[in-house]
Parts: sequence; C-alpha cells; structure tokens
Amino acid sequence: MNLTSIINEFLNVKQPAELVHMSLSADHKWLAYCIQGESRGSSIGVSMAVEGIQQWVCEIETGSCFQVIPEAKSSWAGVWSPDGMTLAFYADMNKQAQLWLWSIPNRTLKLASDRTARPFFGFEKPIWLADSKRIIMKAMPQQPLDNDFFYTSTSTIDVDSEKRSDQPLVFSTKPQLDPDKTDFKINTWFNRYQADLYIVNYVTGEELPLCLGRRPVGMQLSSDGEHFAFTSCQGEELANSQQNIYDLWVCSINENSIPICIAHNIRLDYGLSFAWSNDKQRIYYTTNGPLADRALWAAELLNPNHPQLIGQPENIQLGYEFDYPVILPKGDLLLVAQGSLWRYSSVDGQFMKVLLDCEVIAVLPQSGDTSTIVVQIRKLAEGVEGFWEIDHNSWEVKRVIEDQYGHLPWFEGGAVYSSENGRSSIAYIRQQADMPPEIRIVNLLNEQASTISLSAIRKENLGSSELITWNSKDKDLKGALLLPQNPIDRVPVIIRVYGGSMQSRYYRNFGLSNANADNHHLFASQGFGVFMPDLPMRQSSHEPVDEIVHAIEIAVQALLKHPLVDPDRIGIIGHSFGGYSALAALTRLPYFKAAVISAGISSLVSFYTHFDYTSPASNYGWVEGGQVNLGASLWEDRERYIRNSPLFDLDRIESPVLIIQGSRDHLCRHEAGPIFSSLNRLSKTAELVIYEEDHWQGTWGRANQEDYYHRVVSWFSKYL
Repeated sequence: MNLTSIINEFLNVKQPAELVHMSLSADHKWLAYCIQGESRGSSIGVSMAVEGIQQWVCEIETGSCFQVIPEAKSSWAGVWSPDGMTLAFYADMNKQAQLWLWSIPNRTLKLASDRTARPFFGFEKPIWLADSKRIIMKAMPQQPLDNDFFYTSTSTIDVDSEKRSDQPLVFSTKPQLDPDKTDFKINTWFNRYQADLYIVNYVTGEELPLCLGRRPVGMQLSSDGEHFAFTSCQGEELANSQQNIYDLWVCSINENSIPICIAHNIRLDYGLSFAWSNDKQRIYYTTNGPLADRALWAAELLNPNHPQLIGQPENIQLGYEFDYPVILPKGDLLLVAQGSLWRYSSVDGQFMKVLLDCEVIAVLPQSGDTSTIVVQIRKLAEGVEGFWEIDHNSWEVKRVIEDQYGHLPWFEGGAVYSSENGRSSIAYIRQQADMPPEIRIVNLLNEQASTISLSAIRKENLGSSELITWNSKDKDLKGALLLPQNPIDRVPVIIRVYGGSMQSRYYRNFGLSNANADNHHLFASQGFGVFMPDLPMRQSSHEPVDEIVHAIEIAVQALLKHPLVDPDRIGIIGHSFGGYSALAALTRLPYFKAAVISAGISSLVSFYTHFDYTSPASNYGWVEGGQVNLGASLWEDRERYIRNSPLFDLDRIESPVLIIQGSRDHLCRHEAGPIFSSLNRLSKTAELVIYEEDHWQGTWGRANQEDYYHRVVSWFSKYL
C-alpha cells in the first residue's frame, strides 16, 4: 500500500468520542454510543468540544449498528428514556443544535423542541424524567452571548455578527462599571457555558424554564426525580490561579419554584464531583484544583451557603475531575482516591479503605437499587484490566471481567453499567496497541458476551508494542515502545515528548494514542519505531526546562539499551507543550538527528505577554502556576523566563527542524514564526509549514491531515 492509502486507513478508524458516555436501554437490548468524527463545519450551538461527533446505536442481539442521523454534521450525548423506547440526543440537522428523539418501535426521528440547544461538553447530556415524556435540556440563553471560547477558531458561521461594527475595539485592565462600554472582556472563557435550562415535554409540546441566566456544567437529578442540582461556573477564584469555582444550585422539578444557590464559589475542575444524599436534604461534593483541599464537603438544602467540611483520609486527596461520590443505600459514600477505594461511614463519620489487591480506576454509576457496586480495576503487574462486582453489605468480591486489553476509564466515556428489571450488564470499550477499539457487552447474570467491532484494519501495517522500564530519582518509570513488524536490523526511533505526561499509559491504546490523528502505526508502517516515555515534572521545581531535559535524557538512555534501536538514528516530535518540550531537549541534548515541532512554544516571554484581540485571554496563569509553572511573574524573575525559553538557546540546535503551525491556532500561532526566523538567521536547517487550520491535527480537514503526515514521514525518512 502507498502512504496515502495507509494514512487514510488509520484516519478512518472509529474512535470513541472523548468524555461522551454510553447508554444502555432499560431492557438491555440497545446501546447508544458516540464516535469521533471529521469536522464538516460548525453550526449554531455546536461547541468546539463536540463538533464532528457522531451518534450511533447498536441492537445488541443482532449486532446491527448504525449512525442515527448521518445527515447531521454533529450528533451526540444520546441517552435512553426510562421506559427504554426512545433515545434523546443533540444534533445539528437544521444548521443549529437541537434536541432530537429516535424511537425504537418505528425507527423514526422526531424533533423534541424547536429551541436551539447549547451544551458545551459531550457529557452534558439531556436528562429524562421518570415519565419518559419530559426532558431537561441546555438551551440557547435569552441574554446576549459571549461566543469567544465556544466555537472552534475555524468556524465560519456568523454567530458574532452583532460584534462587528465600524467602532473601535476597547479593552480595559480594570473592571467596567458599565459593561456596555467594553466590546470584549478579557478572560471570560467561562461564558462558553452560558445556557438556560428547560424542561421539554415532547408529547404536549410544553416547555417550562427551570433556571435561566446561569452557566450550568455538572447536572444531577435526585433519585426520586423531584429535585435537580447543577453547578454554575463562576470563572477563576483569583486572577491567574487556574482554580475554577462554581456555585451549586438546586431546583424543584414539579413546582414552579425559584432556584436556590446552596453553596457559593466551591472549588471544582469541571463542576461534576457532587452527588445527592439519599434523603435529598444535602449534596456531597469533593473539591479539586490547585487551591482546593481535595476533601469531602456537604451542602445542606435547609441551611444554604453554609457548607460543612466532612474531611478526608489522612494524607489522601479525594478530588477528581470527572467522577463523583457514590451513595450507598444505607447512606455511606464510596470514593476513589489515588488508586484505592474509600468508604465514608455516615454513622461514625470515619473513612475506611476497602482492601482490594488492585488499582481502582472508578466506581461505575448504577441504576436501580442493588446490593452490589461495580468497580473498574487494573492490575499492572499481571497486565490485567477489568471490572469487579462488590457486595456492599458483605464486601465480597466477584471478578466478573478480567482481560489483557486496555480499557477506557468510565469517566472518559469508556463503560456503562446497568442493573434493573432483573437484568445486569456492562458495556465497555477495549483495545490493544495493535487492535482498534471495540465495544464488549457482558451479561453479568449468565456471563454471555457480545462484541461490537468498530473498525477493520490490515495487520501488515501494524507494529508491535512493549514496555521499557527505568528508575529516576527513586521513581519507577516506563515507556511504551512501538516497533515495526518483524524488524531484521536496528531501526530508527522517533521519540514523542510531552513534559509532565506519563505517556506509558497509552501502552494499550491502539497506535499508542487515543486519537487517529496521532496514530503511531503510521510511522511503524514506514519502518520507524516510536517511543513514548513517562516524563514527570516536579511541581516544586519551577524550572521546567531542567525537569523536561532530565526526564528525556534518562528515558533516551533507557531506550538506547534496546537491541533493536539504532542509537545513531533517533528523532524527536512534540505538539503544543510537547513542542516546547522537544525544543528544550534539542537545545540541551545531543541525541537527535531530526525533529518535528508542531504548534510549539519557544519564548515564555512572548507567550506570557501575547494578546490576541480576536480571542482576548491571557496566558499568565498557564505560565506562572499552570503547565509551565514558573512560580513568578516576568517582572519578579525575568532570568527564569529567559533560561526556560528555548528561543534563547536555539543556536545550540544541530538537528534539522520541521515546524508545523495552524494559522487559526488561537493558542500559539504567533510562536512558529520566531522559531523559524531565528533558525534561519542562525543558518540552521529548518522548514516552516503553515496550514489554514486550528491548533491540533485532529480537528484539521482530511487533505491537510494527509499532507501533514506525508511531510513528517518524508522529513524523518530524509534525516534518519
């Protein structure tokens, strides 16, 4: 096969959509799931987080799978009604996001509401009420919208026409008493969550406002269906802190009541980590973020705005990004923290560790009142992943699923569990480095299983993977190595780097990646090995270049001990912060014979102070305390900014460098030019390729994706 055919084969692999949960129908006969798709343009109400996603359903008994609404450019967030007859989901069939229904009995589509929908994340699903007629949806708000951080930067829809005028754009460093005097506000990214909440009755056509004018993200219905809770994002707690804060609101479903805020400014990442108590009188939540205590709290409905700190196990941080406490029937709570399962007793207020000989990934949310819970587990030493059923009265364990595949975590949309109406099933996504993702559905009562194969792939284009281990600073580290099929001699190896990332976790992902645009079999099919090492960074250091370079050097030394690796043909590639990491390595280490820098950053000075009037946001927090973590402003320690900016050391680079940049990249499109012009002035070998695209290749058009890979493969072939 020629390279173009191979590229298209891998780009056509069906990958599960990130952070969009699957749904099992009540009779366990149908599964709804979402697939990553190619962007075909934006529509009103379709955010950058869900653009191009495709809603699929599968009839489990027959194995028949199909896209529900192929005419739509984007469709997502499908969830079955309580009676199991109807799927509610969002789609842009009419050039705008709307709530749609698909009926099992007659296999027909129906528009549930003419109202434009406006969810942001894929996990913000429609929520059915118990009568299977009414649905809670996120709708386009009535007040004026700030769309700066909602749509992709490649969007061509005219959603901001009201902002275009002959008047000058005015920005201010101080809060405006009159917001109408400023055309744009700085750091208003949280307005991407603006939405009104409505209850839609698709049978009668009645639509009742539940809460208007907020920024809802996390949403949960109480178990009796009478009350609804949601978090409303308030932005950053302190300027440049990267600590998100949320207000916690509750509403009554069946009464025309006024929503009540029961907790202000709670510290959460995505606003998801909360759950109703069994008596519906309080909401438990765990805090998360750089300023959070990562403990368990409770907010009382009868005593609003006086949240109570419950606590946490000694030296254990409870807060997670995407999952939440699980409430047991007797009122105890289950939480996952640092690979272990913890139980909080509502009787004596004590935390107890549930002793299991495995790493616990998640507790799966359950439907129905059962005596068991299901936990997602991993046993690294044995190479096993799976699901265990635990009786929460006796705490006896039943190992219902164990296999040697890679499983996507539940909170990333990788599994769904349902136990009700005399049925009990798990559907989960599994894959291997040389096997594309597939969906496995297991009946826990009779242990019968079926498999939904999402993609077919030619085996001759696939490499083989293994783990390499080493030790650094008394820490055991690993790297995933993908080698070409049946190598007969030492092979050139491309190292993908991303400072702070434990990349060995992709060891069992197809192509060592969770996205087609980064599928490393594309390199293996052309005779290259690919190495993805763990590259930890200490938060206490505030010297990112030192941390990154040390981690890469130790990883390379471990790689070079492999008998099939050619030490004289090592390349390096990095995207975004990985591009910064690769540039840092190129200026300090002698190993690399060729490099590809994609959307990379070379100067923390320019990146820190950059201002883009078309997308007004600052990078202060990201540099001072976020991913770069310099721990000071530019004016407090300018030398730290300089020594951690590879731009000032580009004269040390000896490797040929291919620079890739999207012109619509709102994050760092201004960085590629200075890298290239500096290397040009220094008479280094470099090439700059600019595409009229966004930040990441996964959102690019197919023609540019193909061109990108042709150029990258050609570059490494030429210089390795």
